[in-house]
Amino acid sequence: MKLKRSVAVAALMGAAAFSGSAFAGVTGNVGAVSTYMFRGLQQTSGAAIQGGVDYSHDSGLYAGFWASNIGWGYGPGDTAGGTETDFYAGFTKALGDFTFDIGGIGYIYPEQFEDHGPSNVNTFEGYFGVSYSVLSFKYYYSPKYFGNGKSTGYSDAVDESYYSLSAAIPLSDSLKLTASAGYTKTGEDVALCYSLSNCETKDSYVDYSVGLAKTIDESLSATFQVIDTTLKSDDPMVMIGIKKTFSL
Repeated sequence: MKLKRSVAVAALMGAAAFSGSAFAGVTGNVGAVSTYMFRGLQQTSGAAIQGGVDYSHDSGLYAGFWASNIGWGYGPGDTAGGTETDFYAGFTKALGDFTFDIGGIGYIYPEQFEDHGPSNVNTFEGYFGVSYSVLSFKYYYSPKYFGNGKSTGYSDAVDESYYSLSAAIPLSDSLKLTASAGYTKTGEDVALCYSLSNCETKDSYVDYSVGLAKTIDESLSATFQVIDTTLKSDDPMVMIGIKKTFSL
């Protein structure tokens, strides 16, 4: 039960859509999605309200905070609500036609759902990325992946690597076609839950998505995505989102 929770509800990068170099100074953002998905895994059975604050410096340093409601299920009729809070910082630099990004992100769950066991699901990942034109590649690594360790029956902590390749292709001045593929690899077999009730025990899987991103005005944007994975028991999911960005 604890193992199912600790991987299925791993949070990013919905949270990991940080914008460290997109704005100068301090900005805030607030938005909503029809369902919160993280690396192809469902985090809520319904809508999620999300928001954060980003700081960037002309040197390339950036930091931020992001939060979302989550809903973790353990079977029919068994759900739990709570909050995911993410803290991240890094450095980005353009060198010629390439832009490099390095940093770290911490996924913190204040409630910890003590009624479902002692496993500490708080997780830290380091990351490195490079982008060129419309393409972006990012690698993440965690030495202990969302609570999987001695408290969940392993001899030691279970590490994890995540590889992500994405593209944002302009279709017009305000509309982009988006596509992404990611590969998760864990050190041992863990429970991977595509939805809050469908899980498989594996040490790897692929997630992928295709969608549209629409700029409505200078501060308001909307997204539409179809998301799927290579897990056997899944069906494609649709996620619709809207976000407002503002200066602070």
